[in-house]
Amino acid sequence: MNMYKNIIPLMAVITCFCSCTKVIDIDLNSKDPQVMIEGEVTDDSLTPQTVNITRSVNFSDGNVFPRVTGASVKINDDAGNFVTLAETSPGVYQDATLRGIPGRTYYLTVVTDGKTFTSVCKMPQKVAFDTLVIKDRTGFDGGPGTSGEKSATPVFHDPIGQGNYYRFKLERNSTFSNSIFLFNDEVVDGGTNNRSLNDGDLPLKVNDTVKVKMMCIDKAVNLYFYSMRQNTNNSTATPANPVTNINGATLGYFSAYTVETKVAVIQ
Repeated sequence: MNMYKNIIPLMAVITCFCSCTKVIDIDLNSKDPQVMIEGEVTDDSLTPQTVNITRSVNFSDGNVFPRVTGASVKINDDAGNFVTLAETSPGVYQDATLRGIPGRTYYLTVVTDGKTFTSVCKMPQKVAFDTLVIKDRTGFDGGPGTSGEKSATPVFHDPIGQGNYYRFKLERNSTFSNSIFLFNDEVVDGGTNNRSLNDGDLPLKVNDTVKVKMMCIDKAVNLYFYSMRQNTNNSTATPANPVTNINGATLGYFSAYTVETKVAVIQ
């Protein structure tokens, strides 16, 4: 989902196992559109590896981001595998033959408009998503929350040793939450997660079908999404300059991650 307006989509990064990073100064009403790349490699055999390429628009313009067609998009890994992604729809490049493997390093190369953009990211080891628990939603102080509302808690056991980062996507009755859910192990290293996913704009109630996707991401991608969340939550100040792990003075991110999904019907 694009959230750029001459800033990045919904996310931003610093240093990965993944490549070098750079801060880009963006004129929010620049007449020179920037190439925006959102690339993902996962270990899900049912999901094709996908790279979306669009162009930025002026901050004052609408949410229509021109698609970049005719690009050359390639992904290879440190095991010698190499694929060229096909353009399956305007600006969307995919390959269903390459499967992400935890621990491997992935390299992205995009060539468009005579420019070359590159990135590298190592896929973290997978942490098992044990179960999805539905609870009564509590308030910020731990007391009773809004009557009848529920919260979704992804239960998983964090491995001992800091350096694990998690991103979650929440879906209710086929409607996706716009919230950016990020956890890490700086506080509960080696413990069991009991933190819930709550979105005031997407309340969970009895008879709802809830789907939660758990992604193990690297530090750089975590910082990228964290930065985007800070921009989203700050409605008054000008958004901070984006940070990207894609070389070539572009906007966007490249992430190699593991994924697991749980579904529950609220009783």
